[in-house]
Amino acid sequence: MRHAVRSLVMVPVLAITICSTGVFAQREAMPAPDPIAKISDMYCTGYISELPLTPTLKVVGGEMENTRQHFAEGDVVFLNKGREQGVQSGAVYYIIRPLGEVKHPFTKKKLGTFVRELGLLRVIEVQDNTPTAEITLSCDTVEFGDLLKPYEEHLGPESRDARPLPRYSEGTGGTRGQIIMSRNYREYIAANQIVYIDLGTRQGVQPGDYFTIYRKIGKKEGLTDIPDFKVNMDRDRGYQSERYKGGDFSINSTNEAKSDVIKNRPAIPRKVLGELIVLKVDKGASVALVTRTTAEVNVGDLIELAN
Repeated sequence: MRHAVRSLVMVPVLAITICSTGVFAQREAMPAPDPIAKISDMYCTGYISELPLTPTLKVVGGEMENTRQHFAEGDVVFLNKGREQGVQSGAVYYIIRPLGEVKHPFTKKKLGTFVRELGLLRVIEVQDNTPTAEITLSCDTVEFGDLLKPYEEHLGPESRDARPLPRYSEGTGGTRGQIIMSRNYREYIAANQIVYIDLGTRQGVQPGDYFTIYRKIGKKEGLTDIPDFKVNMDRDRGYQSERYKGGDFSINSTNEAKSDVIKNRPAIPRKVLGELIVLKVDKGASVALVTRTTAEVNVGDLIELAN
C-alpha cells in the first residue's frame, strides 16, 4: 500500500519535471535576436582619424604577384618587418589605406584623415625580416603598400527596445551634431547604412549612443529651396478690400506678410527623420549606423543625443 502511494506521488513530480524540461528546451530553441551591426559594419566602414598615421608595417609582396596586383580573403601576402622588429606568429592586424584629409562640409573645419579599412590579416610564419600572412577578412582588394595597424576588437553595440519615433518633436537638449559624410558617398541615406558624424570622444560620445536625426522646419528644409521672389516694389497699391481685408493685390490673400508670421511665431517642432547608433569613436568624429528612418535622410541633417 505504501508502495502504491509513493508511486502516485512520484507521477505528478515526474510530470512537472518533464514539463519544465520542455519549457527549458523551448527557451533554448528560441532564435537569438539579430545583432544590430554586422561584421562589415564594425570592420569595413573606415574612419576619420585626427591623429597622424605613422604605421611602418605594410604589405610588400604576395603569392603569384607576377600575375596579379590585387589580393583578397584567403590570399597569402608578405610583410616588410619580421622577428627582429617584434612581429610574432599569430598576430592579427588591420589592413588600412589613408585616403586624404577630411574637412567639415559646412564649417570647413579640418576633421582629420579618412582611413579606408580593407580587412584583416593574420601572421602565419615569421622570418627574421619578412613574415608571411594570410588575409582572413576582406572588405576591399589589398595592394602593395597598404599599411597595417595592430588589431583591436570592436564589439557591436547592443540593441535596445524599439521606441516609437515621433514625426515631430521639440528635442531633448542633448549633445547636437551633424551628419558630415556617408559610406560610398551616398546622397540619399536609408536604414542600415553607414554615416559619419562630427562628434567624438571630445564631446563625450561613446559607442552605443543613440542619436535622433532631425531637420528644422523652415526655409532651409531639405536639399532644395523654393526661391522667395520679390514682387516689384514700384507696384500700385489700392487693390485690397477694406471689407474683406486681404493683401495688396487680392482679397484672397492674408493681410499679414508670410515673413512677419514666421518672425513672430513661437518655436515649432522639428521634423524627425530617423535614428542612428554610434559604432566607433575617434576624437572629433564617429562612425554610426542608421537604424531606422521615417523620411529620407541627407548629408547635413542634424542629430541630437537621445539616450
